[in-house]
Amino acid sequence: MAGSIRDAPDSTIPSPPAEGEESQEANTLPSPPAAREETTEADTLPSPPAARGEMPKAEGGSPPPSTLPKLHRSHRRFLALAAFIIAFDQITKVILRETLALGDREWLAEFFAFSHIANDGGAFGFFGGQNTVLAVSAVVAIAVVAIYYFFPPMDHWLVRSGLALILGGAVGNLLDRLYQGHVTDFIDFIHFPAFNVADAAINVGVAAIVIALLFSDLLKRNPRSP
Repeated sequence: MAGSIRDAPDSTIPSPPAEGEESQEANTLPSPPAAREETTEADTLPSPPAARGEMPKAEGGSPPPSTLPKLHRSHRRFLALAAFIIAFDQITKVILRETLALGDREWLAEFFAFSHIANDGGAFGFFGGQNTVLAVSAVVAIAVVAIYYFFPPMDHWLVRSGLALILGGAVGNLLDRLYQGHVTDFIDFIHFPAFNVADAAINVGVAAIVIALLFSDLLKRNPRSP
């Protein structure tokens, strides 16, 4: 009887789990929260733009501006007009020198002719024999035009156009003085000194600036290019 009483409690003690049962319980245990969160965050993080082959964007969603400087439209027009004057002036002078000998004249009307004249002075024949001085003066004039363009007393398309004409004319005549020692004049009206395209551009440019300054109050109402 005593032996049976001692054996009873032993029958209620649970037996240790087998090896297979331990493996199933380990597999069914939930993973720690930190491990699940790290995996989820790693999967949901967006890839960098460079990895996707996209350009990085600045604030607001727009692409960053190019690092290369871009000329404003007014600057492009200014340079284009000046370059046109230089090219047109040099082309007309080359054609004249190849067509007419020095000193010859071709009459086109009773009051107008094309003449091949070598001018070692200033515009319209003034200051003859001062080619070196006038060449230096042309360089100074070009520098003044550049300063006046970037720091204008009045920002208007008429002023910019006038400066472009002056710049083109000054460079056109300066090229003649540097490569020939004189300026080629060929537009010849009776009772008026002969001149060339560069001279005409300079005078038209000066006139445009004078008009703009005289009528500045009226022109400031329409500062943009037409």
